[in-house]
Amino acid sequence: MPARSLLRKPLLVIVIACVLGAFSPVRAASASAFQDSGHSDSDNQDSQDHDRKHHDEKDWDYAESRTETRDFAAGGMLHVRMNVGDLHIKRGDSNKIRLNYTVKARHERNVKEARADFDVRGNDANIELHIPFGDNASFEVYLEVPKNTNLDVHEKVGDVIVENVEGDKDLELGVGDIRIEREAASYRLVRASTGIGDVNADVSGEVSGWLGKTLKYRGDGKYELRAHVGVGDITLEGK
Repeated sequence: MPARSLLRKPLLVIVIACVLGAFSPVRAASASAFQDSGHSDSDNQDSQDHDRKHHDEKDWDYAESRTETRDFAAGGMLHVRMNVGDLHIKRGDSNKIRLNYTVKARHERNVKEARADFDVRGNDANIELHIPFGDNASFEVYLEVPKNTNLDVHEKVGDVIVENVEGDKDLELGVGDIRIEREAASYRLVRASTGIGDVNADVSGEVSGWLGKTLKYRGDGKYELRAHVGVGDITLEGK
């Protein structure tokens, strides 16, 4: 195993365990088990995937889905804030923002108390997803936005996918992965960085870093992309 992988894995486990302690005991436990075991990377990945699948399918005793829609002109700015869960933003076919989210928890009260504050004022939209702490609970969020929408996303724990949305993007994630599907030719500036993790891109640019990676790219497009993950990977798809 390369020296970089030997050093990176224990640090990754320690950071994930510390950060996720307040949000997801199951993920933290999986990270601890990985650190203590002598299995191969493949075995550990299979174990983590199994734990995550088991957690998603078995441990949630309560779940509730909700949908909200707001008119929103193309070219505006959408701000999204959430603590824990997976977020999928994709290009829609109308001048509306469609929010569909599912909240899952072990206790019914946490499902009932979870909420989304959704506000639109002119060309500025804000979505804040709130979930009670002190119990396993998570959001699964799907957003459809106009073709051209500027994005400002901040999340603590989870995965973020942005699919075929034009506009400037400022994405920040504490622990998890970011995947952006959009032609790099549409950007004049790309800066993607990880504290501990990799940056994978279908473009040639300046790459630096060891435990974490930073990609800098300048093109002929008109948008800017800034993405940062504390612990996790960033993938940019599309030439």
